Amino acid sequence: MSPAGSALNAVTLNAILLAATLWTASQPAWAQTPPSEVRPLRPEMEKFIDQMVQAHGFDAKALRKVFAKVQTSQGVTRAIAAPSTSKPWYEFKPLFVDAQRITGGVKYWNDNAELLERARKEFGVPEAIIVSVIGIETRYGKRTGNFRVMDALSTLAFDVPARADYFRRELEQFLLLAREQQWDPLSINGSFAGAMGMPQFMPTSYRRYAIDFNADGHTDLWNDPADIIGSIGSYLHQSGWKEGTPIVAPARVDTAEWKPLVDLGLKPTLTLDQWKMRGVDTLSNVQASLAASLFTLDLLGGPEFWFGFENFYAILQYNRSRNYAMAVHELANEIVRERERIAAGVGSNSAQ
Repeated sequence: MSPAGSALNAVTLNAILLAATLWTASQPAWAQTPPSEVRPLRPEMEKFIDQMVQAHGFDAKALRKVFAKVQTSQGVTRAIAAPSTSKPWYEFKPLFVDAQRITGGVKYWNDNAELLERARKEFGVPEAIIVSVIGIETRYGKRTGNFRVMDALSTLAFDVPARADYFRRELEQFLLLAREQQWDPLSINGSFAGAMGMPQFMPTSYRRYAIDFNADGHTDLWNDPADIIGSIGSYLHQSGWKEGTPIVAPARVDTAEWKPLVDLGLKPTLTLDQWKMRGVDTLSNVQASLAASLFTLDLLGGPEFWFGFENFYAILQYNRSRNYAMAVHELANEIVRERERIAAGVGSNSAQ
């Protein structure tokens, strides 16, 4: 190539480089980032990242790298649209109060009897209730979830409008939790809703209620029975559990106008005496001054009526489904019965 040609090529190359530099300078920050480092994010994710930087001092570049690897999950959107708790009681109960959970609950109780007793003494929550929660949530740790929590919460926060605000708050809490626990946020798996560990705590609950029950310097809700048991006891205690008081009692309705009474909600607001004045009485020998709510369970033959007391409402803070709370109560009763049968030398009835 001639010297003149080389000079011309050099001028042309310089012009191209100058134009490229001017074009790059005119682009937003994310567009100037090398493609190998991070891909462009959706505006709503960028806004969320900015909020995390401003409110909690996160590094924007590091968060962008995390969100660049997040994947929208169709499995999450399908699962959130049809949760099992939406089934009628006659379909829901056999799924969660079953032989495996009963026998598994007896074993879990026997294996962790001292920790469960300690939790009962400290928080007032019976052993059977704590065991039942673990059984219903994860079959005693066998099913803690295989969705990446970052994927699940991001999908629900940015792709499912119905409860987007709630899940953005949970995503915020998850990133704070990951920073506190020194987790890689992309390495944590949980449920389709972002619940974690054997107790299936949402991030807010993990930060608020999870405790280091064996004082080893870590709070591990996947592998540490002490932390798992203590954290559930802590959760229910702080949610209003009243030691020595009932959970539910069957109700008899003597009025045709019962629907407005059920519509009063699941928070106990009227005493049993006040319910009796409205045509609803208890079928059990329960203290008349106790506050209760009235709710129904769906049976094949029609609704079954129940009173729910403060402890029922405490379980509802764990999962706001009457089916869920009732299943915790029923499974706990079955675990107690099975344990008593075994202690008495009677054959197991859990498979019946």
